[in-house]
Amino acid sequence: MSTSLAQEHADKVFITVTLSPTSALNSDPDGLVVHPLITRLGRVGELQDVQLLGVPRDSWAHAQHEVLDSLNHLQGVLRVDVQDIPKLRAKRGGDEL
Repeated sequence: MSTSLAQEHADKVFITVTLSPTSALNSDPDGLVVHPLITRLGRVGELQDVQLLGVPRDSWAHAQHEVLDSLNHLQGVLRVDVQDIPKLRAKRGGDEL
């Protein structure tokens, strides 16, 4: 994990939202910003129906349920997932391959 990615995960909780293909939120993804703590960061890769959101980590503990409930109750939202902090992988030594 790069230092910048580690720092971003230290500062923010990342949430992915999967939208229905017919959802109006596909054409207006800013409609996902239903709480003042939410920042829309964009699509997840080339996936048209998955959006990435961020919430400040220092506010997450007291706002988690409110944020997740707000997103889950939006029409056209199929799934809301809180992303785990990526774990570092140990490199294998040359003799272990």
